Amino acid sequence: MTNNVPAPPPTEPGGPSPSPSQEEEEEVLYAICGRRSVYELKLVMKRASVFQPELPIIHDGRTDQTKIPTKLIRQPTKTTTMSTGKEGTEEEARPVSVDDPALVGLLPPTLISSARDLLAGFQWIIPSSSVSDHDFPKSAASRPLVASASPLQRVIQTFFGPQLTHTLVPQLPKWELYDDFVLFQPNAFLAPSFSALLPQDDPHIRATFFAAIAAEFRVSHVARKGLISRDDVSRQPRLDPLHGTFIRSMASTDARGSPSFEEVFWTGTRFPTAQGAIHYVWAPSETMYSRGNSPEKRRIAGLSNVAGSVVVDMCCGIGFFAFGYLLAGAAQVLGCEISPWAVEGLRRGAILNKVPYEIVDPNHDQLPTDLLDSTSARLVIFPGMNELALPIYRHRATHVNLGLLPSSVQFLPQAVLALRPQGGWIHVHGELAVGGGPAGRLLGAKLWADELVQLVLSLGRQSAKTVGIHWIKSIGPAKEHLVVELEVGTIKNN
Repeated sequence: MTNNVPAPPPTEPGGPSPSPSQEEEEEVLYAICGRRSVYELKLVMKRASVFQPELPIIHDGRTDQTKIPTKLIRQPTKTTTMSTGKEGTEEEARPVSVDDPALVGLLPPTLISSARDLLAGFQWIIPSSSVSDHDFPKSAASRPLVASASPLQRVIQTFFGPQLTHTLVPQLPKWELYDDFVLFQPNAFLAPSFSALLPQDDPHIRATFFAAIAAEFRVSHVARKGLISRDDVSRQPRLDPLHGTFIRSMASTDARGSPSFEEVFWTGTRFPTAQGAIHYVWAPSETMYSRGNSPEKRRIAGLSNVAGSVVVDMCCGIGFFAFGYLLAGAAQVLGCEISPWAVEGLRRGAILNKVPYEIVDPNHDQLPTDLLDSTSARLVIFPGMNELALPIYRHRATHVNLGLLPSSVQFLPQAVLALRPQGGWIHVHGELAVGGGPAGRLLGAKLWADELVQLVLSLGRQSAKTVGIHWIKSIGPAKEHLVVELEVGTIKNN
């Protein structure tokens, strides 16, 4: 819903007529964020029904008093007001604080609370009277300083010219921006119009184009996503490199013939939550990062029943949820992971997050059952199959995370064994394919949750109940990634 702020009162009769520079113009309230928060903030705005898709996101290329580029992005909301459009001062041009009382009633309170860690503020901006593919909104105080919204669109305009840009803009792919790395969707630049302009038999023009993308995004590596096999429990990515060297050399390899950790390109990202930021690290050519599970990462970081407890995170990957549990106050997290690349990313992430860690030797003849008591590490990494670490985690956990897709049900027996005798919580990830719209989706989720409850009861627990069904992301038509949260009771008496 568009929120309109009352316009200024009209001039007194007989007063001066407004000059052309003082004619009323509509201002749009833009939300401001950093470059790496664009995707997350846009999702939050869409959920709150305040994102205005008919206006472009804008990139402000100006510098502040220190002459350092702001690198801030402005995203349009549906909130508008009327302005005389007269020139403002530098003070007036500054962003509006997230907590500014003037915003009360203009935006849903839930937007501010859920996006507080993403927002740098707000700003009133007057869109150009003739916004097109090549015209972008202008600030009432400093119009010439606003540049094109999309770095990709700027490349297209420069590389192919304005005439072709009009045709290509609707086909521009989505991207994900990480440290020194931009990743495009699987269908990026494969449409017939792009194929004709970037022919496979002309490597020079392709290399020049993707180098221009790297320069505009200020990264050294560009790639296109491949699809991960649903049967691949190691979640080996399929990556189509477009610019930059992802594997420098195969001269140094491990026993399996894979490149060494030092020979591949590593990237990372900073993930904001209300409890603090989490750093993730991974090698794009060897392992994956899931941006779509952001709601669950934030939920885990905000859990109130984790502080001081032990958590077992099975199939933990690079620490998607392990670091969230630690941020929520877990005393220790035992993370099990079979991919050496994910383990290395988890280790590097622990260093960046300043978490003391220890890596267990999975080939030890007899794993120490008192390891969690004897180590000072908050993150204990077990580089092997979940069930092999049972001597370490049996009856120790308050929370168990089962994060493997498409299903984690096969690890439910180990999860129940990991819980303390007095009980705890299990978070089971899975994919649900049901039709029938929202009602069918809810029914399907409830039926699956009921199956999980019965499985837990059959594994020797007095009680189990569903305390939450959390929808994470859509995977395809009528298919959803969800998490069922189970509260599990005490062990049955024989």
